[in-house]
Formats: sequence, structure tokens, C-alpha cells
Amino acid sequence: MMDKTDPGHVAKIITIANPKGGVGKTTTAINLAASLAIAEKSVLTVGMDPNGSLSAAWGLTEQEIKVGIYEIFLGTYDCIDAIHHSDIPNLDLIPSNIFTHEQEVRLEQMSKNRILLKRKLADLATKGKIDYDYIIIDTPPAVNDLTIAALYAANSVLIPMQTGYFSLKVVEKLLHMIQRIKNGVNPELKIEGILLNFYEKNTKASLRTVEEARKMFGELIFNTVIPKNTAIGYAAFEKKPVILVDALAPGAVAYLSLADEIMRKNQPERWRIEFDDGVSNPSDSPLELSKIG
Repeated sequence: MMDKTDPGHVAKIITIANPKGGVGKTTTAINLAASLAIAEKSVLTVGMDPNGSLSAAWGLTEQEIKVGIYEIFLGTYDCIDAIHHSDIPNLDLIPSNIFTHEQEVRLEQMSKNRILLKRKLADLATKGKIDYDYIIIDTPPAVNDLTIAALYAANSVLIPMQTGYFSLKVVEKLLHMIQRIKNGVNPELKIEGILLNFYEKNTKASLRTVEEARKMFGELIFNTVIPKNTAIGYAAFEKKPVILVDALAPGAVAYLSLADEIMRKNQPERWRIEFDDGVSNPSDSPLELSKIG
């Protein structure tokens, strides 16, 4: 958590969304956040999935969570009260703390106030006098009011996509929904990028997915591809980002590459021009080795 005195500083809010389950939303959230924090960016992760996947990924237990997303929507606490610090400097968490079916039903009802999350996150800077470089919101595997509230609050959407034919169709439908939100409540909403997950080098399905995805979505596809990597799965059992378990694993290198790609994309134009004058194209970066799996 950082105290920003620069009035021009505004956190970049990225919602990670895909209504299909098992595509790596939470895995992307925790590992991207860790990679950004290691790059000395201040990051807040927000769990909007009632299943509590993000909290579990950080190893938070029910007893350790005093305030979370439930109380924020209930209106009894603000975001600043729900911040939990992680073991990584510059990286904080607002957990999803839904432990009963009754709480889940109540949260779904309260989330019909779709603009509330946007206001509460804005209060972090205006009332709490704290701000982050990035706020990353993890969403449930559904297009419900919680997901839509997260999209209303966001500056951009990162869409993780599992390699496979049916994943292409799901992403296509999601993009149409995002466009409707952009045309209505959140005209500033952009696509941060579509992230190809679980890539298996030299398999026909993965190669075909990359080919078809680039045809359908063009420049929306990130240059970085996340490989299918045992270290990522093992890190989940350890309740840590993969970079803290094996920094040289292909999965860890891939998430560093993704963070690098996002940071470059979000540099102020003045910095980008100065930076690019003396540095090779991002596609030539050693971090792009993640693309080979």
C-alpha cells in the first residue's frame, strides 16, 4: 500500500474476466500481481468470486479475514478497512469472505448496486489518501452482477483463455458484452488483452488455437503466452505465486513477461518515446522466451 501525494496519479484498474471456469483467472490474478509488485509497482488485488479462490491462493483463512468484500457491499466498512498485506512488499489484498450460503445469496443481492465497487475503490485515493499503481480484480466464472460490477469499476479487461475451440466462442460472446458496457455505463472501458493460457508447445490444439485466436482477435492477443507448467500448479498448493517457488520456471518467466508487456503498454506516452529510443522492441525482450513454452 502506498501513500501517493501526486494528485495526477490514478491507479490502473484491470478486471480479469471470463465466464468459463478453469481458464486460469485466479492464477493469472495472483501471478500477474506478484510480477508487477516485484517490478516495484504497488498492487491491490480484489477478490469478487464468492468461492474465495483469491483468498485461498494467498493462504488466508476464515479466522484471519476480519473484513472483506462482503462488508464493503454491505456498507459497514470501506475498502481501506478490508486491506490485508501479503508477504510480498507492495502487494495487498481485499479478500472475498463468503463462508455461508446465506452470505453468498446476500452478496448477490447487494451486488445489484453495480456502481458501488467503482465508488468504493475511488474512495481509497480521495478519502484514504492512498493509491496503487494497479488494482487487479478477480471475478467469478459467470456473467452475473458481481462480474458486471467489476467491469463497471475497471479501466480495462484482461481475458484469460484456455487453448481450445470452445474457448474462442466464449471469448467472442464476452467481447460483445464488454462492448455493450462500453457503449453504456463505462465508455472508458478497454480490452487490456486476451491471454492464452495452458499452452502446450507443438500440440495441434494449442497451435490451432493461437492461429485462430490471432485471426479472430488480432492485436487484442497478448504477445506473451502462458505455458502449461507443473510449477504453476505446485505453487498453488504452496499458496504462493510461482515466482516465489521457482523463479526460473517457464511459468514464472511467462508471468514476468506478461507484467512487462502490460507495464510497457501503460507507460505515459512521454516515457514510452524516451524509453523506446534506446531499447529494442518489446518482442525482442528476453522475457518473450515464455512464448516458446
